[in-house]
Amino acid sequence: MKKLLLATSIGLSAMVSASSFASEKPDPKIKEIKKAVSKLDKETAAEKAAKELANPNTVYATMNFKFQYSAGYEGNGSSLTTVFQPSMPMPLANGDKIFFRPAISYIDNDFSFDETNVDNHGFSDISFDLAYSPTLSDPSNLLAVGVLATLPTGSADISANQYALGPELFLGKLSQQRVMGALTTHQWGFDADEGNEEINRTGMQLMWVEIAGGGWTYGSVPQLSYDWNEQQAEIPINLMVSKTVILGNRPWKLGLEVNYYVEKAESRPDFMLSFNVAPVIENRLATLLQ
Repeated sequence: MKKLLLATSIGLSAMVSASSFASEKPDPKIKEIKKAVSKLDKETAAEKAAKELANPNTVYATMNFKFQYSAGYEGNGSSLTTVFQPSMPMPLANGDKIFFRPAISYIDNDFSFDETNVDNHGFSDISFDLAYSPTLSDPSNLLAVGVLATLPTGSADISANQYALGPELFLGKLSQQRVMGALTTHQWGFDADEGNEEINRTGMQLMWVEIAGGGWTYGSVPQLSYDWNEQQAEIPINLMVSKTVILGNRPWKLGLEVNYYVEKAESRPDFMLSFNVAPVIENRLATLLQ
């Protein structure tokens, strides 16, 4: 059975801080966030939280869960993927930030393509990025540079059976109305098990998010990729909408994404739906480097 390579998307969900609930410099401590939220009515608090959470470089720590349903395979069938990705920014005393975002997925595949049946389930390889975001003279400009790594920790039928490492670069622009940007990555595989081709893949996540009132955001955040080994691109049309709500004085970001793939490999689905949940949490790493 042909093995499939799972590429966990690190994304832009947590890579400049804008206005917060109580001050111009958001406090990453959840107790301070809750205290600030309690002073506002929930609609106003949700709107301010949505603006902060739309910033790729926010200092707020979040626990991100993505529940993804993929279908439209060449030979029918579907796939369910649950992604867990905490985002733990570490603001420095000079205003710069370091971001650490590990990600792991649980996948349940039951589909077929090109007379090949894929029926397996298990954990993906663990991937993570470590990025540095300097303070720029114009706070509306966003920049982060770092590395993206993958460790072969996944289940037998799902793991890529190799390590992978490469650079990442994020460039963006922030305003009161929207956020635009692009996160570009590349990974090279090494120390692959016998019979596994080493990864050579470029990824780019584009970002256009409109900040609407009442805690709503909408836009497009497509994840594009190009496999240099197979000379195969993957290009989706992506639409997203999210709503930030206040539950127990804690901001929660709830989102829905729709992807339709206009270019893809035969083994990939036609579309993917994702329901995303991201509560703001206590950031215990925030004080380590201050």
